[in-house]
Amino acid sequence: MAIDPAHLPIFGDPEPVDAPAPVRAAMVLLLLNVGLTAAHLAVVSARTDHDVSLSVVPICLAMGFALCVRSGRDWARVASLLVAGLALLLMLGIAEGVLGTAALVLSTLLVVSAAHLMYRTDVRDYFVLGDDTDLDGTDSDSTDLDGADSGSAGGAASADVARGSRTPPR
Repeated sequence: MAIDPAHLPIFGDPEPVDAPAPVRAAMVLLLLNVGLTAAHLAVVSARTDHDVSLSVVPICLAMGFALCVRSGRDWARVASLLVAGLALLLMLGIAEGVLGTAALVLSTLLVVSAAHLMYRTDVRDYFVLGDDTDLDGTDSDSTDLDGADSGSAGGAASADVARGSRTPPR
């Protein structure tokens, strides 16, 4: 079993499909949240003696997951929201004064807006489904890719079938 259920490269499709506008906007909002969180942590680190070095890991993960969301990875939607929630909890722990509260509120609004955009019904088809279903909603066990070329050498699948991509077979 592969890490990615659709057997696609983690950071991009071999034949990329342009992401819908809500998904691109969600990625931008998530990256803005990462920038705001990093700036807030830098200000807190400069002003006080708080050690914020542990926050670097969720910030880096959030950047990577935001890029994976744009690539159409279904698991990245959940992962990006979990990491963003963890970053919000870290910000809540060190938020002091008006600046900290404003950064926390703005960061929360960015994450909630991105979540709304990522889970809209009109972008549901963009995200890759799991192992059990194909993009058209049929069960992947019912389709036999080898059946079309059973006479070819080794019974390999046709070269026209773009296995693991959102490109339909030709």
